[in-house]
Amino acid sequence: MDIWAASQLVATLLDRKLEQLGLDPYGWGTLSVVGAFGPLTPSEVAWRTGRPLTTTSDLIRRLVDRGEVERLPNPDDRRSQILRLTAKGEEIWRAGWPAVDTTIRDVEANLERPLDEVHDAVESLLAALRDASRNVNTVS
Repeated sequence: MDIWAASQLVATLLDRKLEQLGLDPYGWGTLSVVGAFGPLTPSEVAWRTGRPLTTTSDLIRRLVDRGEVERLPNPDDRRSQILRLTAKGEEIWRAGWPAVDTTIRDVEANLERPLDEVHDAVESLLAALRDASRNVNTVS
């Protein structure tokens, strides 16, 4: 329950800050994944976000329709596509960085441990969660 509560709280904090900047929080998170780790296949985006592929595909379709993400042929697999940010997507992604920075500062101000220590623990937790979810979400 603590992990779920932490997830909800951080989402609420960041979402509010993104909305204050006039950004779509749900779409912005996916833009961040593609921007930070892309180009990626839709399956890789689903794996990184922990969302089902069907949900991820719907969101990607919306981002493509808005001109924020583009689909390109995957040079490694002709059956799939890779996603990358468009110039518009890059602009929107970067516009959200101040919201992330202030969210991190707000949380850091209330931590009992150094941020680096907490970050390392969260990275370890994410790796464990992704490993555990391999039975649920298959990456192609």
